[in-house]
Amino acid sequence: MVRKAWIDARHPMAKQRLWGLTLLERNLRELDSLGIREAVVVTRPESDPAEYFHHPQPISLTISFVSAQNSSPFESLRKALEENGQNVLAVEANALNDRRILKTLTEAKSSCGLISPNGLNKAGAAVLSSSEMELFNGQSPENLTAAIEENLQNAKLQKFELSNFNTYVSNLRRDIVPFMILIENSSHLKNADDFLRQTVHKGTNDFVAKYIHPPFEFGIARFLTDTPITPNLVSFLNLLLAILAAYLFATGSLLAGGLVAAIKGILDGVDGKLARLTLKFSKIGDLLDHGTDTIFDAIWYLALGWYFSNGDFSSVAAMFTVILFISYCVERIVPGIFKKLHGREIYDYAKIDRFMRLIGSRMNNNIWLLLIATILGWPKEGFYFISVWMPQTAAWHTFRLFQITWKSHFRKTFSN
Repeated sequence: MVRKAWIDARHPMAKQRLWGLTLLERNLRELDSLGIREAVVVTRPESDPAEYFHHPQPISLTISFVSAQNSSPFESLRKALEENGQNVLAVEANALNDRRILKTLTEAKSSCGLISPNGLNKAGAAVLSSSEMELFNGQSPENLTAAIEENLQNAKLQKFELSNFNTYVSNLRRDIVPFMILIENSSHLKNADDFLRQTVHKGTNDFVAKYIHPPFEFGIARFLTDTPITPNLVSFLNLLLAILAAYLFATGSLLAGGLVAAIKGILDGVDGKLARLTLKFSKIGDLLDHGTDTIFDAIWYLALGWYFSNGDFSSVAAMFTVILFISYCVERIVPGIFKKLHGREIYDYAKIDRFMRLIGSRMNNNIWLLLIATILGWPKEGFYFISVWMPQTAAWHTFRLFQITWKSHFRKTFSN
């Protein structure tokens, strides 16, 4: 496992901010999360990138800044290779580096290098040992990427193959091509921002989360990057809004409850995006983000059922509430079983599953449906529709669980 990194921060764009972090800060935080414990940052003599840092650096990462001379810009890299006695990860500070590629490189057992296969301006990275010291002797190309590319072309450095790279990201339900983008101007920064957005937004989602929420979520997240507000604070606010919405639903303030729930739905996407865009992760935040959703979705349905049934457990509204609650529980359990069995989400297994996720009974879709029905004067009818829609969605996913599992079992049996 690689524990030391050498970072080329000589380009002025290393100080450029992207979602509240300079590019150098972003790379240091990424490397720390991957187990790098020492980083040598090479800068120009007149430059001090640390002056532009906006957040404290990780205490688990030891950072040393070295001023590079134009006559020997890679002298500090050669020294790091000589002193360390172990492999060193070399990356560009003014690049958006794919965490998946960095992780794979830190696990490499031998020296290798690569140039990104994607991006408007492709960056390079390498894992180097002391045997590669002479590749960076004396006056070298203008930056690390150019040096790596030159050595790859001359077959002096082994090429890291990405041909078998798994592009599917399970928690985002989408494929993301590997990328490392060297940022040298505003066009490159825009290209990097486009790639970064892909890494924080789910590819398969319900209609409301796919088409209505994103502009609000990204807009609020961008505003919050320049404030002291953390993702955990947004998650805590979400918890308060969830409690308020449950109270409003139970007491019959359906329009107010629907509006609060709709706002909560937007903020529910903000905390996760803010955490991933600014690299501020925490176990508490993850628990607040996902745990409260499961609990309060069910509470909201029960609160609505309580209001529409007027507390009469023998009423038609109570019967619909029971159907809704049971089917909601099934809808939460079945996808979890599917993921354990097949290693991916049921929602994007095939094109038909992506479509069903889009139109299926999900809290975002249900809240907007109830909100519209309430405005039109049909709140109870809207609730009944949701109560019928949910079991149909749960039945579809249960069918797909058995269908896909049976086919998978049949294929394995037949192949043996």
